[in-house]
Amino acid sequence: METNANTGLGLIKTTIERVQNEKSLFTSALKKLVNSSEEELKDFLDRKIEKKINGILRLISGEEVLSLKASNGSRLICGSANTFKSYLDPDFIAWGLNKKGVATPETKIRVHEMVADGNFMAIFKSLPGNWNQKWLSQNQIIDFCEQLPQWLRSDGYATMFLCKIDESKKVDEKNPQKNLVVVGVGVGAGGLRVRVRRLERGSVWFAEYAPRVVAPQLEL
Repeated sequence: METNANTGLGLIKTTIERVQNEKSLFTSALKKLVNSSEEELKDFLDRKIEKKINGILRLISGEEVLSLKASNGSRLICGSANTFKSYLDPDFIAWGLNKKGVATPETKIRVHEMVADGNFMAIFKSLPGNWNQKWLSQNQIIDFCEQLPQWLRSDGYATMFLCKIDESKKVDEKNPQKNLVVVGVGVGAGGLRVRVRRLERGSVWFAEYAPRVVAPQLEL
C-alpha cells in the first residue's frame, strides 16, 4: 500500500525509517506513535529525530533578531534578588562570582533547545565557535531574563547560559572549566530561580524535557 508522507501512516513510516538503526530512538519512536495525532507526530519528527542531523541542540529563535543592549558589567547575579525572586543560589558568592564584570557591547544572541541527551561539556561544546566565544556576562544574563523572559523555558525546566567566573580573564581552551560555569534559570510560580553548576559536572540532561541554551550569535 502506498502511503503519503503527510498522512499519519506516512509519518509513522518516515519515523521508523529514520530511527530503526538507533535502538534508543526506535523505542522512543514506538512509544510516541501510539495514539498520537498527526500534529504530534510532526512535532516528534521535528524535535526528536532532528538530533541525527543537528547534534545535541537545535536553533529555535530562527531568523528572529534577539539582542542584548550594551552593559557596563556592574550587575551581578548575587545582587539581583529582585530579578530572581524564587531562589538565588548562594554558590554565586561561594565560588567567587561576586566580582565586577566587564563592559559588553550590544550583542546578538540565539536560543537553542536540546534534542539529544548530554552533560554540560557536550551541550556547550556542540555550539559553534571556541569556548571564549560562547559565554555571556552576568549582566547580560540578568538583562536576558528581564528583557526577553518569553524565551525562558517554562514549566519549571531550565534555560542555561555559560558564564565566566572571572570575566576579566580569558578561557583556557583546553581547560574551559577553570573559568566557565553554567548558570541555570527556571520559571516557577514564585518567580525566577537561578543556580550555578560546574561545567565539568557529569550529570546528564534529558532532551525529552527540552531544556534551552542561550549563547551569543557568532558573526560569520
